[in-house]
Amino acid sequence: MRKTVDEACDFVAEWCQQKGSYAGKTLSAGFAVPDSIVRLNARTGHLWHSAKRVPGPRLQYATPFLGLLGGQDQILDPNGYAPDKNGIVPFVWENQGVWGYGFDPDAVDQLLITGDWCDGRREYFETEWPRVPAKPEGALVCTLLINLCMQSDANWDDNAPKPETMLSVLWQHPAWSDFDGFWINDARTLIYFRGWQVARR
Repeated sequence: MRKTVDEACDFVAEWCQQKGSYAGKTLSAGFAVPDSIVRLNARTGHLWHSAKRVPGPRLQYATPFLGLLGGQDQILDPNGYAPDKNGIVPFVWENQGVWGYGFDPDAVDQLLITGDWCDGRREYFETEWPRVPAKPEGALVCTLLINLCMQSDANWDDNAPKPETMLSVLWQHPAWSDFDGFWINDARTLIYFRGWQVARR
């Protein structure tokens, strides 16, 4: 199971058959940021400046790898971070702004959420930036994988049953209580996720 940003980036590179370095610019936020964001920037940060969407109404990139930071939900460029009125720094926004992930620079290992977060328990909406029992790293791994899947060749069937073939857990987390996680087949050609939708290599 992939638990870290580095493991997720290694998997994405293998899935996309992508080699080379895509390190971003040196971070200069002026406040503490989670180490997982620093490592993500070191692995893929160049994409914040080089990856462009395909023209048209669809949220589409030329390849799944190029859509890694924005192919479904937007992982924000840390060099543009700014605390909001509560002192919280958003680092991921859902593509329509329905929910977001954030962190407090004074407690960078605690994941905070805002908005109508569909993957967790409804009680999390009681305050503006409630804590959830997870770290920002878990949110980044989940977002990287959902962006990869949404930019890959996917079949959509929210009512499909869990496949009976042998699968291995790619990622799951108890804080995402309404999300089954990501699973991969033994041939490493299919990713199953959310309602057993399928992304093909």
